[in-house]
Amino acid sequence: MNKIKLSKILSISLSVTAAGGVLAADLTDLTGGDPFFYTSDQLITEDNKQKALLGIGRPDKTHSQIPHLPVYLGYMSTNSTYRFVNVVEQVFTMIGEGKHGLWRIQENGTVRFYLKRDGEGLAKNADILAAENYQHIEDNYSHYLPDESWSGYKYPDQKFNEDGKLNYVDLPINHPIFDNQYDQHEPIDLANWYCTMSGNDYPYAKKALDFAFSQPGANQIGPLGKRAGLDVKENYAKVLRLNHFPDARSWVNVGQQGKDSFHVDWKAVDAAKTHGEFYLVERTFFNKPYIFLTAVYDNQDNADHRYVRPAGPYYESLGDNTNDLKNTVTKAPRFHLENGEIGKAIGLPIYGVHHPDRAAYDSGGACPLKGGDWGRYPDPSGGSSWPTTYEEVTPLCDALLVDIKFYSNLDGRDWTNPHKYLANSGMGTEKVTYKMQPGHYGIFSDPYNTSRGIENTESQDLPAELTVTFPTAEPPVGFVKPAVSNVVKGMVPSEFSTCRPVLQASLVEKVNNK
Repeated sequence: MNKIKLSKILSISLSVTAAGGVLAADLTDLTGGDPFFYTSDQLITEDNKQKALLGIGRPDKTHSQIPHLPVYLGYMSTNSTYRFVNVVEQVFTMIGEGKHGLWRIQENGTVRFYLKRDGEGLAKNADILAAENYQHIEDNYSHYLPDESWSGYKYPDQKFNEDGKLNYVDLPINHPIFDNQYDQHEPIDLANWYCTMSGNDYPYAKKALDFAFSQPGANQIGPLGKRAGLDVKENYAKVLRLNHFPDARSWVNVGQQGKDSFHVDWKAVDAAKTHGEFYLVERTFFNKPYIFLTAVYDNQDNADHRYVRPAGPYYESLGDNTNDLKNTVTKAPRFHLENGEIGKAIGLPIYGVHHPDRAAYDSGGACPLKGGDWGRYPDPSGGSSWPTTYEEVTPLCDALLVDIKFYSNLDGRDWTNPHKYLANSGMGTEKVTYKMQPGHYGIFSDPYNTSRGIENTESQDLPAELTVTFPTAEPPVGFVKPAVSNVVKGMVPSEFSTCRPVLQASLVEKVNNK
């Protein structure tokens, strides 16, 4: 009879118990529905003297009357690679893997509107800029069709429906349907570099991200982000600007000198000379919301990252603003390096350096090598992103890597602000009276001091009350309660999830044809 050691049995038992515990947990809300869970074991009773400071019941503020702030925990993944998002003290953090690969894309100044399920499409040759078609477009098309799920998306080869009408229209951002909100928009002349952070509907990070996207610090777009079109909310529904932790970097592949392009070498980008902005964004992909990381760069001494196609309704809408725009794509844009050199970005024809065998699960494995709509990738006809991007701005797959180590102050103010978090903020007054036990404090009693006659010059009599005057009385850091939203369990993270996890073309086509 085979004997099994007790230690082995205990090990197996603990593993099963641990696994069972994980499976039983609600992974869509790790706080158990209570973002103030850290006080759930505290109760101030009637006979507790702290009630004068905290009130009776579960405390919701500090002794200095500063309100407690909610805590959120979440995670998202692609390819069994995880990014952990947290909100603590109104600071959002996202920490994942180092040196994550990005692809280059560039917005073309349009928004694609898809025909609604029961909508009446425009004729093939309809003029989308004609005034008589404005209301028709607004009634029958939309940039997002949440009730139609995956089938709301139409492939590039499905431009016309069964009746020969337009399945989608591409509207320049100066189109009247946008109510003039982009009429004064600066030219969209900068590329952005992106990659997917989540699966569709991001269920395991949704609580944390819904909160973060609802705060005052969210949807604040910097100058580079605006020039990349990240403030066009029909394309980028939610945006949160991020900051790298001090030791995190962007890395550009400059290759190994004297060798072919398959000999790679990534060097740290000098952020002081090649300016960059980082964002976490929600954008629909195949008509489902995903979370993407995007970075925008620009050099002050050259225009390598800039481009506007010199044709089409968007270009024409810019008028005299086109005079100083660059009309050619820089195939290998330069980046300033921390070693003092400047290097040209070298892309790879593979999907990404962290994807050694995508062919194993029928997900391609090659870089699309062109911009434009993702479409039926891994079919070679597919592009690198969305239909609102230029085909000629190629992705340069994994020429750029970034460290997924970011933070963002959700109240929109840095901790370097000398008046933020002052102890009087909860009181709301510049003068705060402190109550204490009176007496003479600070008399030295150590023989080393008393034998030498050393007295404490700071020793003094303290009264029962003492008033301190602060330089200002700013309100405490607060928060905006997000709207209640349903967590949709999308694709469950698995070893088969992809960096841009979408249903395969054949499967989606079946849905569209139902």
